[in-house]
Amino acid sequence: MNFPLIKNASQGTKLLIFILLLVFGLVFSSVLAAFFMLSGDGMNDITNVQIGQVISQVFGFMLPPILYVMLVKEKPFNYLGFKKLQPWSLLGIVAIFTIIPFLAMVTEWNDNVSLPESMASLEQKLRYIQEVANDTTERFMTEGSLFSGLLIVAALAAISEELLFRSVIQKAFVKLCKNAHVGIILTAIVFSAFHGDFFGFVPRFILGLMLGYMFYLSGSIFPSMLMHFVNNGTIVMLYYLNKKEVINVDIETFGLTDNVLVIILSIVTTVAIFITCNRLRLKNDN
Repeated sequence: MNFPLIKNASQGTKLLIFILLLVFGLVFSSVLAAFFMLSGDGMNDITNVQIGQVISQVFGFMLPPILYVMLVKEKPFNYLGFKKLQPWSLLGIVAIFTIIPFLAMVTEWNDNVSLPESMASLEQKLRYIQEVANDTTERFMTEGSLFSGLLIVAALAAISEELLFRSVIQKAFVKLCKNAHVGIILTAIVFSAFHGDFFGFVPRFILGLMLGYMFYLSGSIFPSMLMHFVNNGTIVMLYYLNKKEVINVDIETFGLTDNVLVIILSIVTTVAIFITCNRLRLKNDN
């Protein structure tokens, strides 16, 4: 098969194709997922919830970017970032753990944000959305198996979301803004907003920055996929170990500390990891 399937497409045409694919994928996956979630015992059956999640990830996040690059890019999989993984980029996995104390502090702060009194009804709706999402996540983790959690919540989410947000959207923003930092920041904003969790927006935005910078530095999608997998997989493992009573930790406050030194060390270490990765990248390029 020769790529692209659509020859000589203008930038405007490419953008339109991507938007149409993404909108169709999101709508189609939402309708199909809702059908499975409401069939039989509906949301009472965890299998229906799992099938709905798989459908959402595959049709809403994974297929649109893949179809898009096959239609308009000469080397589609190379464009997506399926390139050799540099050993130094694995330091990004370490950063997922070093950032935990700072991220836990930011998570607590974001969760306690209060909107002005005039926006009380909006805050109530946002809290309700968050509560429903949290309840669904907890059911997914506690009623499902460890394997299904790691496969769907960690692996599938990491692959599909990184292909959409980093491989396509971030590249588009960087090219449009002609500035890598602005492109990465905008992508992190879109990435966090897509999850629809206002009271978890900032920590997810920070995670998006980390994933975005690692993709930019390495040029390969594999490091950010691995980082995303480890981040989600850690949460899955914590839920599983709690369920098996191996540990007893509050998932929502995991990593939270009042020790300012630990938080500062968390930030400094994480930033140092990315600076090191950049220096190793430059060294390899020379």
